[in-house]
Amino acid sequence: MFKALILFELKKQKEALSIPYEAISSRAGIGIATVKRTFAGHDISLDTLDKIAVALDCEISIKPVHSPKALYQAQIEKKAHEIVNRVIQTSALENQSPRDNTQRKMLTQAKAMISKMPKSQVWA
Repeated sequence: MFKALILFELKKQKEALSIPYEAISSRAGIGIATVKRTFAGHDISLDTLDKIAVALDCEISIKPVHSPKALYQAQIEKKAHEIVNRVIQTSALENQSPRDNTQRKMLTQAKAMISKMPKSQVWA
């Protein structure tokens, strides 16, 4: 999917520049057959796509959807919910389910505890 999107954009750039395969091949330092296979949609490496992108004065980049901080906080939230839900399920089996306000307190405490853990453990 990602390669197809990159290729789509490279094709648009190629058309806009009216640049022939030979020129792309020369500028990218790769064979003309590789360039033609690439634009024909054959599976090629990201390295080759990058070389062609540079030859077409394009840049391949990744833009994070969320900030690292927001993603980390969401993971803390998820992990805290998992912990609290396990406690609630166990308590329900014994007919001792905690009330809503108690559940909220448990969730707050779980988040505080998780945020003190080494970051690598938050993702485990």
